[in-house]
Amino acid sequence: MSGTTTSAHSPAISDDRLKAATGRSRQRWFALLDKAGAESWDRRRIARWLGVKHEVDAWWAQSLTIDYERARHQGRTRKGPLRTGAWKTIRHPAEAVWPFLDDDDLRRDWLDCEFGVRGRTPGRSLRLEAADGSLITVGVHELEPTSSGESRTQISVEHSGLHDAAYVAETKEFWKACLAQLAAQFE
Repeated sequence: MSGTTTSAHSPAISDDRLKAATGRSRQRWFALLDKAGAESWDRRRIARWLGVKHEVDAWWAQSLTIDYERARHQGRTRKGPLRTGAWKTIRHPAEAVWPFLDDDDLRRDWLDCEFGVRGRTPGRSLRLEAADGSLITVGVHELEPTSSGESRTQISVEHSGLHDAAYVAETKEFWKACLAQLAAQFE
């Protein structure tokens, strides 16, 4: 079994209504907010900036602020960068799977990329860093055995610190393929 994680949001107000009321599309407003540095502002400051600087009605400023905050947090952690993840269940005990994560040579058999090792909690997690500074946490979770008594371990990957939304889907697919390669080591 495998899975992935993402999040999505659809604005409650159409872009046509927003443009008719404020003179700009959502995309243009978001570009202006980004240019002004609003990614680090709180909700009040964003709404105030829209009202004072661009004379946007308070109701529309609040609506736009909420849409902007949701859009900038889509698939993101509280700290801001984008993230994605995947998981795979392997029908072997965690202690049999762990060496394939921890040992550099065994890891190369299934992971088609070199990452710097930032840390580990033996038998539980491995923390990696990519060349672009993004961070990867690989978790090992022993599951209840199957009804026939077969051991199962779930391997989860969270890749955070992605700075371009264009790479989120590609990164997710990369990890799904890597985890399939890891599972193949046990077939």
